Amino acid sequence: MEKEINEKRDQYLINTDILAIFKLGSDIQWKEVRQSSIYRILYLASVLHSFRYPEISNPFGIYKFSVDNTGPYDSKISSAIDFLIKDEFITRTTGDDVFALGKNSGAEVFKIDIGQERIGWLKQVMYILGIYGENKIYDFIFRDPEYQTTIKSNTLQGLNTDINNETVNTLKGFQEAFESTLTEKKEKLSSQTYLELYFEYVFSKILKRED
Repeated sequence: MEKEINEKRDQYLINTDILAIFKLGSDIQWKEVRQSSIYRILYLASVLHSFRYPEISNPFGIYKFSVDNTGPYDSKISSAIDFLIKDEFITRTTGDDVFALGKNSGAEVFKIDIGQERIGWLKQVMYILGIYGENKIYDFIFRDPEYQTTIKSNTLQGLNTDINNETVNTLKGFQEAFESTLTEKKEKLSSQTYLELYFEYVFSKILKRED
């Protein structure tokens, strides 16, 4: 019984996470979102949370990602997308895999509080994507050891998103040098500003390596 309750709670959270992506996306002028981007955003939200807050339980740990030829994949996300389409919370637009908010996106069922921290974190991730572009962020994440090791293994092994994730280790590899450049103590920076400055630093280093 408890397992069934937890599974229903997790599926509800996944539904609301996806709908939040569309609502937050509209704030950064994303009128449409590809299905592959939904998987990628939620994978990124999970990995970055483990990177920023390794000392606390990751609220996005409910996702169990595997790898396919377009990137990370989770069957529960796929089921949630089907549900949201069926009940017109989101709707197909220019293709089978492109969606926008549907006519029921403001329904009361999705106004139940799922936690400001959860929504706040998704907002931060979407903000970073809006600044740097999703392709640039994804390229950085997907060429790291965790993703490449998993895809080259040619097995059904899932993508690890906890603090032992090789992506997180890659991110940490830049962290000490990045924090030494901060003019303010990191504790004084908002989480969003920290991520913005962090990726600005990382991309500047990558560009120098590629020159």
